[in-house]
Amino acid sequence: MIIAVHASNDVTLDEPQNFRGFKVVVKIPDATLEEAQRALAGIAKLPDRETAWVSAQALRQWRGVKDDAEWQKGFAAMIEKAKPHGWIDEANDAIKAHVEWA
Repeated sequence: MIIAVHASNDVTLDEPQNFRGFKVVVKIPDATLEEAQRALAGIAKLPDRETAWVSAQALRQWRGVKDDAEWQKGFAAMIEKAKPHGWIDEANDAIKAHVEWA
């Protein structure tokens, strides 16, 4: 699953069925951290250029998957598998993701 930030500041959910590969990709050439943070407002927090904390609620409500019961089930399973590794911030309902830059 890839949260992709595009040059138009649109954010898309790419490969939504891939629950094994979770990352944020900033596809804006020469983007600053601040630009990425603005584009991802309400979706993810980027404390630095390497890490994103993605809102699980934002993903659950994403257009195209919010009414897909199988996707929701797979997403819940992904979260459960990630918990023992420290990739879930339960207090903030967020999932840790690696950030890649264009």
